[in-house]
Amino acid sequence: MIHIENLHKNYGDLEVLKGINLDVKAGEVVAIVGPSGTGKSTLLRCLNLLEIPTAGTITIDGVTLQAEKITNKSIYEMRRKSTMIFQGFNLFNNKTVLENITLALVVVKKMSRAHAVEKGRRILAQVGLADKENDYPETLSGGQQQRVAIGRAMALESKVMLFDEPTSALDPCLVGEVLAVIKQLTLQHNTTMLIVTHEMQFAYDVADCIIYMDEGRIIESGTPQAFFHEPKEEKTRQFLQFFSVR
Repeated sequence: MIHIENLHKNYGDLEVLKGINLDVKAGEVVAIVGPSGTGKSTLLRCLNLLEIPTAGTITIDGVTLQAEKITNKSIYEMRRKSTMIFQGFNLFNNKTVLENITLALVVVKKMSRAHAVEKGRRILAQVGLADKENDYPETLSGGQQQRVAIGRAMALESKVMLFDEPTSALDPCLVGEVLAVIKQLTLQHNTTMLIVTHEMQFAYDVADCIIYMDEGRIIESGTPQAFFHEPKEEKTRQFLQFFSVR
């Protein structure tokens, strides 16, 4: 589903991604962990072309993009393959919860409004917000807003969902409700997911594979069991000494 080869991203003289190579199977859930400032979010943003890679090749669901040959058409084709869920929700504050979910269905997918509303209501029920369809984002808690954002991504039915630290902007008491929705999503849908997270127990519970990044490189990857209980690299062991999972 996803093939990344020798991916680099520079900001001037600052090299943030230093030759990322990664393969993700269809339907696989991959958690990306590591210290702050090591390129995890930049990696996701390059996959969705919110950041343009400096060098390397990205393939998602049969669409290949070479950093040196990027066109507006290739950006559009690649963005259709994935949906991004951000730290800051990125909802339209002047639209209701239901309108936030249905807007892209009508405008981008050219779906009839009646069909979009039907689908939007079904998704709101799945994320536990059926009673909030006429509310505006500013009236919701941070956890509820993030669930709307997840619902909006679900509605687009992209082959890949990219979660960029989906709980980092939430109060600790609201983290659990968002993680529960994502966990349920991994169980009910065969969607490929990459999740940047600092929630180690969550990563252990939901991921098929865990990747540890440090200083712009992938240092280690493996199953949750192997990653947490039998790490091979010294940097990984040092990072994990601050966490425990059960």
